[in-house]
Amino acid sequence: MSQYSSWAEVKPRMRESHPEVSDAEWEARKQSARTATEAYVLGHHLREIHEEQDSRRRMWRVR
Repeated sequence: MSQYSSWAEVKPRMRESHPEVSDAEWEARKQSARTATEAYVLGHHLREIHEEQDSRRRMWRVR
């Protein structure tokens, strides 16, 4: 038997350990986490685009 728990086992235990948090609050927390993750990923992509543009600008200046 594994010493680790699956998410399917952990999620119900989390809800049981915090009965004061409503289903709507759990959903709001999930949405907030999704939004934060999406913002982080988009920021990373923007930084990559800016770095690529900067390197192209530098390349044109050298010529």
